[in-house]
Amino acid sequence: MLKCLVSFLFALALVMPAWSESMSPEDLTAKLETVRDKAGLVALGAVVADADGQILALAVTGDRVRGKGDAAQPDDAWHIGSNTKMLTALLYGRLVERGEARWGATLPELLPDLADEMDAAWSDITIEDLLAHRSGMAANPGVTWFLTSRASSNTVEAQRTSLARAALAKPPKTEPGSFTYSNYGYMVAGAALDRIAERMGHQNYESLFLAELVPSGEGWGFGPPPEGIEGHRKGLFGGLKGQGAGLDADNPPALAPAGTLHVPLEAHARLLSRFLTPDETVAKLLMPYPDEASDYALGWGVVSDSPSGAALGHSGSNTMWLSTVRLYPDAGVVVIVNTNSFSEKGVQALNGLAEDLAAAYGAASQD
Repeated sequence: MLKCLVSFLFALALVMPAWSESMSPEDLTAKLETVRDKAGLVALGAVVADADGQILALAVTGDRVRGKGDAAQPDDAWHIGSNTKMLTALLYGRLVERGEARWGATLPELLPDLADEMDAAWSDITIEDLLAHRSGMAANPGVTWFLTSRASSNTVEAQRTSLARAALAKPPKTEPGSFTYSNYGYMVAGAALDRIAERMGHQNYESLFLAELVPSGEGWGFGPPPEGIEGHRKGLFGGLKGQGAGLDADNPPALAPAGTLHVPLEAHARLLSRFLTPDETVAKLLMPYPDEASDYALGWGVVSDSPSGAALGHSGSNTMWLSTVRLYPDAGVVVIVNTNSFSEKGVQALNGLAEDLAAAYGAASQD
């Protein structure tokens, strides 16, 4: 079965918030346990942070692996799927600040070694087009690649180059400028970052990301978490089964720029809290692209109907995990809610929980 990342899943469960003030730690845990039980989730974790990076709330419930009796812990890492995309965009923006990249760079400039092989239709496509899913790239590589890439002896950067070469030698799959949610486009952006990484003395996008964007020792990494919580999928005879930490427990490694990160809740929230007081780079990432009529920015979706005011968000899944991020500038909080399985019921549960937590811990509730 093709393990495509789930799209950004903006549909909100429009349940009005049940709290108007911050919850006690005990009430927060009880709330999570109620949501987890009703939605049939294995484990559930949530964190809320303010613009200063202060953790206002953090709780986890449930088991690391169904049937093992090993409780999830607050410092466990969770797979965040397509929520990697906003951080790939952030990495590129920070490189622009350092003079290692530039906004508006076209595909021939981003991948100069492939320029002579590119179809002419790609000549004006920019990094912003890739990061906003408006490049004309297909949604995903083909099924054959998904089935064979894990066994490849080629490095992840060589695989991304091969995929970029194959896609760019032909005309765009979709109309450039129109929106097509594209993991493939982020992999091509990753191929460009591989080249910047090599120039800066790193091996590839992954090593550049870990060295330049996030603090060491916080538990960031690519692929399934090496220990602790496991992702789950339905077994042959029904029921959810833990998937371990092997290659089959995630999408192929070369898909990293589109969504294979794992990270503990607190570290994730502290990094995203910086988006609440945007500098020039972050402001660009949060701006709808190509104009205000769009409901997607650079790695972020615009949530227009949130009860907690203006919001941006994203969700991601490799079909074994589900991570939901919500940024509430008006409320002054970022909310992250994660679980280690995927279902439509879980999507609705996490969306509703994020809204509840924004109302409980947001600025209005503290007045």
